[in-house]
Amino acid sequence: MKIILDFHMDRISKQSKLGWRDSKIWLTTGKLIKTMKLLLENWRKYVAEATTLDPEVKQGFKQAILDSNFWTQPNTEDDVDEVGGTTNMGSPASEALMSALNTKAEELGTDLNFVITVTIEEGYELSPDDQFGGYPNNWMMRGQYRGPQDGLHTIWVELRPISEEYDMDDLNAGELAMKISTTINHELVHYNQLKKQADSKGISEEEAFEQMIKDPKQMDQTKTRGGYLSRHNEVDAFAHEAAEELLDKYSPEEALELIKKKDSKLAGVVGDYQQALGDKPEEMQKFWKKLYTQIMDQSQ
Repeated sequence: MKIILDFHMDRISKQSKLGWRDSKIWLTTGKLIKTMKLLLENWRKYVAEATTLDPEVKQGFKQAILDSNFWTQPNTEDDVDEVGGTTNMGSPASEALMSALNTKAEELGTDLNFVITVTIEEGYELSPDDQFGGYPNNWMMRGQYRGPQDGLHTIWVELRPISEEYDMDDLNAGELAMKISTTINHELVHYNQLKKQADSKGISEEEAFEQMIKDPKQMDQTKTRGGYLSRHNEVDAFAHEAAEELLDKYSPEEALELIKKKDSKLAGVVGDYQQALGDKPEEMQKFWKKLYTQIMDQSQ
C-alpha cells in the first residue's frame, strides 16, 4: 500500500509573462545586495525558520521540464493508457516528462523518483472554456510526496489531459514549466522535512515517515481546507511556493510591500490562505512569517 503524506491540489492561477528577473533596468548586483541587507533589517522581526531548497536542484528540475518539450507529445483523453505494465495512467506527454525528471534526478545524485500520470477523472479535461481557469498554461491536477519506497523518495505529479479544442498556439511553455516546477518544489520541501526529522531523531527515513504520517501536527485531522493549510509542514511548503509565485512577478522589495499590505486581491497561494484562514490571525501570522523568510532566502 502506498502511503501518501501530502495531497497538494493545485489552485490554478495565471502567471505574469514578464518576471522581475527579466527586467534590464532593475538593480546592479551591488545595489541589490545593499537593498536586500536593508530589507532584512527592516523585516527581521518577521523572519521564521523555513526549509531551504538547493538552488542547483530546483533549477535543474525546472530546466529538465523545459528541455523535455513534453507538451509537444500527445496528451488527450484518447492518448491516456496504462504505463509500463503498471496501473498508472499516462500519456506520451507524461512519459516524456517523467523520463526527463528521473534522468535529471540521477544526474544530480539525488535519491528521488518521479511518477508522472494523467488523471482519468471526469470533468478535468483542459479546454478553452475551462471552469477552473487553467487554460492554457496550467496542466496541473495535483502533486504528492509519497515518502521513501525501495530506497528512493517518490514524488507523484498528475496532469490533466487536454481537449481536442486545445490550441497549442495559446500555450506559453515557460508558464507551464513554472507551474509544474513550483509544485515539485512544494513536494521537495516535504522531502527535506522528512530528511531533517530522521536526522534529528537518529532513526531511519522509513521510521521517520511512519511517525510523520501519524503526527496530528503534520497530518490534517479536520478534513477541511483551513485545517490542511494550517499544518506547520504545509505552511512551510506553501510559503516556499508562494514566494516563487510572487518573485516570478515582482522584485523582492515589491513582493514584501505587497505582503506588508496584506492585499486581499493577491491570487495564487497567498489568496488561498487569505480565503481559508483570513479569520484566524494567529494561523495567518505563521504563514506570513514563513513567507517573509522564503522571499528573503530565494532572493539571495
